[in-house]
Amino acid sequence: MGYERADGSIGIRNYVLVLSMVNCSNTVAQQVAQNTGANVIPIDCGCVEVADHHSRTCLALTAAALNPNVYAVLLVGLGCEQTDHNKIMADIAATGKPVSYIGIQDCGGPKQALAKGIEIVKTYQEEAAAQERKEYPLSKLVLAVQCGGSDWTTALSGNITIGEMTDLIVEEGGSVIISEVAGFPGSEHILAERAVTPEVGLEIIQMCDELRAEYVRDHGQSIEEVNPTPGNKAGGITTLVEKSMGNIKKIGTRSPIQGLITAGQHVPHPGVWILDLRAPGIDGNATSGFAMAGANLNVFSTGRGSPLGNAVMPVFKITGNPKSYEELSCMLDFNAGIVLRGATVEEAGKALLDEVIMAANGKLTRSEENGNFEFIIPRESRG
Repeated sequence: MGYERADGSIGIRNYVLVLSMVNCSNTVAQQVAQNTGANVIPIDCGCVEVADHHSRTCLALTAAALNPNVYAVLLVGLGCEQTDHNKIMADIAATGKPVSYIGIQDCGGPKQALAKGIEIVKTYQEEAAAQERKEYPLSKLVLAVQCGGSDWTTALSGNITIGEMTDLIVEEGGSVIISEVAGFPGSEHILAERAVTPEVGLEIIQMCDELRAEYVRDHGQSIEEVNPTPGNKAGGITTLVEKSMGNIKKIGTRSPIQGLITAGQHVPHPGVWILDLRAPGIDGNATSGFAMAGANLNVFSTGRGSPLGNAVMPVFKITGNPKSYEELSCMLDFNAGIVLRGATVEEAGKALLDEVIMAANGKLTRSEENGNFEFIIPRESRG
């Protein structure tokens, strides 16, 4: 059950999104959201940025607004920021989405801007509430798959369960995006063998070769010195090769890799896609990158537990660790640890798909219930 947008995409939520154009306007933007229940993206930049950094800022804000889960957008600026709100407004409006801008200086101050912002958002929310929700096939669904806070169960039960769900979604004509490129080295040859063409396979190998070189050039360390993390090691993961073998299980065994997309690019056609995002290994970078790519929902595997959510995309948490599910059920949606206790991967994958469809139909995820609506602009060495 979803909402059709003017560009033909389908949203599973009808969010009204408040975007801050500069760090000076964060407080007003957040206050508008607090007073209306809208989601908000504050930023730590928006002025005196070098060209490539600012380009990524504008891309992230625009791409977040264009996610199909967003019905309408309010931009909140100071009035003298570097961020060109007219350009961002035009890009959003071109897709048929309602969008407005308020400037604190133009309104006469923060209190006046707050009052105007609340009025605009409430009008958008009334319009959104009147929109009819309709039934669509799974082929219209775009999922992202991710893992973070991993332990030894993440590969053995969590990610293989996601992988079975991935195959089921793709078999229905849907799309699945994977990223976490810093978690690929050591298994890139396996990914390359899954590519639809030799050319796509070579792109995967080249991406990982470039990533290794970037770590040494930009940081003076090999990627293996940084990944796995201390938490991964405490959870029983010993090497990056071992971590990568578990990481890639999220794309199943039966679905070929169609190609690579970059930040802000949506999937050209259904199937499994790799988001080539080489931002540092912070879970919020990948989650926000998926949202920028138009994903409806993120299925996130975490052995140790994570509360992470996203401002424009529900994050559905599964764990392969039965103990974690018992202790942290307040932030976990699905127990894939049933695989360790006798369930087959096929049974677990089908059960996960059923729960994900319920979330797509409107059932709130734990991250939504807990008010976890983070968004991090993913930065990377390439700009």
